[in-house]
Amino acid sequence: MPAKRDLRIALVNMPVPEIEDDRRQPPGGLVSLGTYAALFQYDVTLHDLSGSRLQVGEMCSLLPEADVFGFSTYTVTYQDTVALVKELRRRQPEAIFVAGGAHASALPDDVARDFDFVVCGEGEHVFVDLLRRIELGQGRSDRKVLCAEPIQDLDSLPFPDFYKFGVADGYTRRLNGLPVISLDSSRGCEYRCRFCNSRVSERGKWRMRSAQSVFAEVAWHCGHGWKSFRFNDDNFLADKDRTLRICNLLEPLKIEFRIFGRAQSLDSETCRSLARAGCRHIGVGIESLSDSMLRRMGKGTRVSQIRVGVRAARDAGIKVRGFFICGFPGESEQTMDESLERLPDLGLDEAVVYPCIPYPGTDLFVRPQRYGITWIDPDTSKFVQVGVNRSAGFVMRTETFGPDEVRGWHARYIKAFQSLGIAWSSETEFAI
Repeated sequence: MPAKRDLRIALVNMPVPEIEDDRRQPPGGLVSLGTYAALFQYDVTLHDLSGSRLQVGEMCSLLPEADVFGFSTYTVTYQDTVALVKELRRRQPEAIFVAGGAHASALPDDVARDFDFVVCGEGEHVFVDLLRRIELGQGRSDRKVLCAEPIQDLDSLPFPDFYKFGVADGYTRRLNGLPVISLDSSRGCEYRCRFCNSRVSERGKWRMRSAQSVFAEVAWHCGHGWKSFRFNDDNFLADKDRTLRICNLLEPLKIEFRIFGRAQSLDSETCRSLARAGCRHIGVGIESLSDSMLRRMGKGTRVSQIRVGVRAARDAGIKVRGFFICGFPGESEQTMDESLERLPDLGLDEAVVYPCIPYPGTDLFVRPQRYGITWIDPDTSKFVQVGVNRSAGFVMRTETFGPDEVRGWHARYIKAFQSLGIAWSSETEFAI
């Protein structure tokens, strides 16, 4: 074990004032990064500014003196992050500033103009290598953009230690009224949906942790008193055999949990096993109930598969939330009519709808002409999927529709949810 190091590292999570509640759960990516760096005896603190509505100077006063500041960047808050970094530089001119996260991974060269270093992709290994370089006096190196390879052996990483950094409690996410702790049983996704902002980090193909590792982490949290869990995975169901093994291991723990998964993976056997293990809620990316729109989106599924999967989950007693997107290029009144006419047959418990947003790093952003996109709003603070009072960002125009049409489609979905008794996601005990 190396000796305790002198380098002081402060990891910072920014507030998101554009949304109703930005304090749903701890910043898991930063917790994982800090936990890994602490293995090498680095002095790491984590500062979660979510839930605050402070001015830049006030945020600075909450942060310590540090040799290295690490920020997880997101498109909607990037300009706020830059403003804070500028003020911190003025107050601590010798400090080094590192950006990671979705926005930095999508636009590394742009972000490198505001930061000393940019980490693209999964940062645990690369960040520790960077800290070693800084210790050797290479903190102002010309090599500013550091690209990480997707980590293949996820079992080799330590469990993100929310307790060490004091960010386990005090968050608002609930499952059946109980506070939840969040974890990842896998990383990445095999699919390449053209709208998906989970792609921007280009985390590589889906990689799984072993069922035993997942069980061990859940049991560790149970030892701290937790009984409700949320798996953050893009697709918890990507490997059926692994899903069944995890369920068999979790069943004796008598916990409750929720997952996200693709509809075509929800067969009767899987759903019954999930229910026995304590799964109470599944979020399914439906996006549209028009097969032509699903093809345009590169979704890799059909309406018939969605219908069968949702039914299997509900038959097993699991509540289902559907996520929808309106205004993907090619959307029309006809495709909207198809989707809304089929909505009642699904029998969803909950739903939420987003306007299509061309986030940096998505195919929509990189190749807009291919999709007939003629304008993207340059004000990235508007790139909000679900904001205050169900507001959203209508930030794109195509050759066939603009923000006004998408705003109308968005309202039609909400009206349909209300008429069918489908709960809006943030208004249930399974808050998004």
